[in-house]
Amino acid sequence: MKGRSIFSAAVSLAVLAIASVSVLAQGRYPSTNQQILEGRSFYQVAQQRKSQLITWKQFIEQGGRRFVYRDYNLPPEFRNGYVYINAGADNTAGYILKQGLSSYPPVKPGITEIDSAVAERYVKSGKAVKFNWGGGAGAYQTYGKDTEVRFLRNPGWGCLRLTCLEAPFMTNEQISRILHSEREIR
Repeated sequence: MKGRSIFSAAVSLAVLAIASVSVLAQGRYPSTNQQILEGRSFYQVAQQRKSQLITWKQFIEQGGRRFVYRDYNLPPEFRNGYVYINAGADNTAGYILKQGLSSYPPVKPGITEIDSAVAERYVKSGKAVKFNWGGGAGAYQTYGKDTEVRFLRNPGWGCLRLTCLEAPFMTNEQISRILHSEREIR
């Protein structure tokens, strides 16, 4: 019985210590929306070193990666922008952040993923474009052979076959042109 109560006390102290550190850190480093957008929240203390990121152009030259093996005629600021890939169960999201931003959010440890909430703020602010590839067998049966771009949700969101592009600052014509330029990486 004595061993169990000591163990319970140790676990309780550890949980309390973690919670205290978290509360202190949040109080010490208040984040504004601008700080989060620029990648300066407590969660993302340091600016990402550009040497750890690759541009879309470099990504394509390296042959892409599993499930991401397509290239597009992107505007230069995105072709030379840094790419983050978030893989999911049925689809893969790719965020390309504009070239020339003052800072870039860090990748999650060991992979080229970006925090999705941060990435979405970059997209909405016009500092990034977002691709979605995939969608599972049902989506392939429904949309896999499409020849025209489907515009969904709000302006700035279009899909062709199993590829969608979100760029609220672009016209439907620009999105259509980019999606129709899709080609396999060789």
